[in-house]
Amino acid sequence: MLQVYLLQFDPQIMKIQAEVLQLHNETEYRLDIELKKVLNAEGYDFYDYSDEITILVDDRGFEKELNPVFEIVSGYGDVSRLAGRLLFVRNVENDFSTDIDSIKYEDIFKLSTQLQIKLVGVTKGE
Repeated sequence: MLQVYLLQFDPQIMKIQAEVLQLHNETEYRLDIELKKVLNAEGYDFYDYSDEITILVDDRGFEKELNPVFEIVSGYGDVSRLAGRLLFVRNVENDFSTDIDSIKYEDIFKLSTQLQIKLVGVTKGE
């Protein structure tokens, strides 16, 4: 199982909600399906939050109607806008690529106390 940290905006209570999820990752295909389901997306992009943490986000998040837009300050200090649900995972460096792995509870604690994020609007869609 792959442990991930999900941030999403709940319009009913007008707050950013956080949740720890366990996703099936027996095969790359199964994991890909699980990630797309959680992100409510057909595909996803990787945003490097820090050397250890990556955020997965809908690759068409800005094209969807009424998707939340977050402004986030990375661990490097740069400011970016991301649309849709945000899924935090750990980076794993390999010889030829970077894979993802379960986020640790220490990472979640650090994110919950130090993450600089705010809702700045919603998308208009196409």
